[in-house]
Amino acid sequence: MKNYYPLIRTFHIYFGLFISPFILIFSISVLAFNHMGFLNQINPVKSLPEIRTKLDNIPYDTTDLLTAKAIIRKLDIKGEIDFIMKNDDQISFPVNKPGVKTRVVVNTHTDSVVITRQMEGSIRAMNYLHIMPGQHNAKIRGNSLFLKIWRLMADAVVYLLLFLILSGIFLWYFLEFERNTGFYAIILGMLFFTGLLFLII
Repeated sequence: MKNYYPLIRTFHIYFGLFISPFILIFSISVLAFNHMGFLNQINPVKSLPEIRTKLDNIPYDTTDLLTAKAIIRKLDIKGEIDFIMKNDDQISFPVNKPGVKTRVVVNTHTDSVVITRQMEGSIRAMNYLHIMPGQHNAKIRGNSLFLKIWRLMADAVVYLLLFLILSGIFLWYFLEFERNTGFYAIILGMLFFTGLLFLII
């Protein structure tokens, strides 16, 4: 088993360096979520001028998602379509990209369109990336190529993190002079997080 030590040590180091930018995104976004009031003070959301235009040949007789996709193609808007609202008079939905939030409202009688946009900044872009791999609005989530790729990347980061944990334990085990200290650190960490869970519950 000890023969694998150099190989696992190499993987541990370089996989850790490889995923460090992703961990940085997750870490900064957690701080932003916890201190949203401060973020709003130092980096307020900027609203861009409203855009009004008109479209034609929109397929309102198909599914809401296909209709929304046809609309953003004609408007040349890129991003992830979020929850779609539709009634007899209009269809509206947000289109999100990291750092930019767009809302599209289409009058289904006249094909007139109102587009509003907000520039949210790079830190809120990290917040968006943090939450988006989840199954929010599962029927339509992952309708943009960007988000499909991001979800795969988020999965890969989780698997590599699990590898780093297991390989870290493996490497620690063969460092005999650190074995007792490491064991106490693991026990202390388990007790600490168990205590936090009981406090939360």
